[in-house]
Amino acid sequence: MMVLTKDGDTQQMDGGTHKPRMNALGLDLGGTKLAAAIISNSQLVTEVKKIPTPKGADKIVEAVISLIADFQKDHLIAGVGIATAGVVNVETGQVIGSTGNLPGWEGTKLKQIVEERTMLPCHAENDANAAAYAEVHAAGLGDKQAVVTITLGTGIGGGLVMNGKLYRGQHWAGGEVGHLKIGMENKRMCTCGRWDCWEAYGSGSGFLRTSKEIIATIKPEQSALANKLANLTNEMVGEAADKGDPVAHKIIDIWHEHVVTGLVSLAHALDPYCFFITGGMEKFVNFETMRELFIDRSLPLIGKNVKILPATLGTDAGMIGAGSLVIDSLVTS
Repeated sequence: MMVLTKDGDTQQMDGGTHKPRMNALGLDLGGTKLAAAIISNSQLVTEVKKIPTPKGADKIVEAVISLIADFQKDHLIAGVGIATAGVVNVETGQVIGSTGNLPGWEGTKLKQIVEERTMLPCHAENDANAAAYAEVHAAGLGDKQAVVTITLGTGIGGGLVMNGKLYRGQHWAGGEVGHLKIGMENKRMCTCGRWDCWEAYGSGSGFLRTSKEIIATIKPEQSALANKLANLTNEMVGEAADKGDPVAHKIIDIWHEHVVTGLVSLAHALDPYCFFITGGMEKFVNFETMRELFIDRSLPLIGKNVKILPATLGTDAGMIGAGSLVIDSLVTS
């Protein structure tokens, strides 16, 4: 059976379950941009619209409402899924944990506001959780006991999917894996205010700190990076490595050690089917090297069986996951 949508398209009714293939708006809310697209069957069905993230909670909310209204002009939307930075109480849809990328965002009753303003069902979710949910179901791994998605970006995010469902924890903070402690020497302060978190070493910002520490000890004849210390970027290190710079290779090798240290701890705690690696720092990952280090540092049964894989959805994962989650909530309610 087919049903007519607002934009003139038809949606298929599943003959066995009589559940419609609904359209939802998936929205990814980050510190620098808002990105949104129509999601159906866990896929993007429109182009992604992006706007800069405004400053301040009230302005962010207005931008979200405006994006929703913009899509409603051409599409029939069954609900709105929002992937946002910060810890989210999924039952109430309130942001209960702060994020440095969105000052003043904590306390925002996102679900309530969107539903009151648009009269549409809304599901608000932590962005790393939403991305993890999308990656697992895109790969057809919903039947696996545990799959972990690690986002290597400016920080480190994590999403835990168990038997196809997100594990959010008793206090909605499950998956905050970037704050695993990986050292006892109090060498690096993390953005959370604690020492030696995984994020302080394995993230993009951690990569840069490692780079600066090493380059500060060398001479220009050892590496051209020595003359770039004041304005150093991760991309400069990557480009130097591509040209065979031994110092750049050393930095990247050390960073792989840092990333694997966290993966091994998680693997020993969870024994997942696999890790998906995503985020802006994925481009620096040599998966063969990472697997070798992982095997070397894990218990044999873990090292032999746990896979480390590149994620497939890229920057669309948060939108797809958020949109899929709101559709799932409507279908099962």
